[in-house]
Amino acid sequence: MAQSVAELYMGARGALPFEDMAQSGAVADVLAAAGDAITLGLQAYNGAVFAWWGAFSGVGLAFEACYEPGLAAWVAISATPAAGGASVTSLSNQSVANAYEIYAPGALAVRLRATALTTGPVTVRAIPVAMMQDVAPAVAGGAIDVNSVSSSSNKLIGDVAVSPRATSAGLATVARLASAAATTNAASVKTSAGRLYKLRGYNASTSARYLKLYNKASAPTVGTDVPIVTLPLKPSDIFDFDLIPIGEYFSTGIAYALTTGAADTDTGALTAADVVGLAFWYA
Repeated sequence: MAQSVAELYMGARGALPFEDMAQSGAVADVLAAAGDAITLGLQAYNGAVFAWWGAFSGVGLAFEACYEPGLAAWVAISATPAAGGASVTSLSNQSVANAYEIYAPGALAVRLRATALTTGPVTVRAIPVAMMQDVAPAVAGGAIDVNSVSSSSNKLIGDVAVSPRATSAGLATVARLASAAATTNAASVKTSAGRLYKLRGYNASTSARYLKLYNKASAPTVGTDVPIVTLPLKPSDIFDFDLIPIGEYFSTGIAYALTTGAADTDTGALTAADVVGLAFWYA
């Protein structure tokens, strides 16, 4: 099931005669044994949908993303059921058709890997998508019509243009962590509903570190609370995640933690000053 980088960015592996492959860049293949993986290049996309079906049982699946050009270093990433529900980085003992969505800003590729398979194969289609994560403001006559925005998940009414404004209702607040402590640094950015527009900092460690964001009004319980997204931080490098102009909406509150492992249950504490200059721009 190996795939070259060139093949990956051409879009599909062509292992199955899918004549109805209408989605641009979609990949179709099968997982026939533990260790098989379906890999999808994201190119200009920031997310993907993995859907699978067939006659199978005892299947374990892992969702993973890669951020380096050689596509050799893969890390766990959160995926959300298309039907709604809590995010996960892996599944066990699967036996029915399902679909999961992955939001992976900055990733070069994502993949679905079989960690176990009793009977199979599992037929998989992977589709790259452009994800906004929130309902965009309604548009009328070529301009944003703020009066028609009514979604409870879209707190933009009354002070919205195509970018954040320098007003009390715009992007006016920054939370920061000057230097990480030798803990998971669990903390609250905002204790009520809000929208995250940008975060930036520097991973001073020679190993990857993981920034986990939580929809919570207080500091998270690391290892127990499930993050809505886990962002790998490249070793010895600046990280800069820009969500302007829409931002990422948090219905309860904005909270975060920093760990040495990617799993939702990981509680690995950083070494002091592993991450420095961490800043969150939010409203």
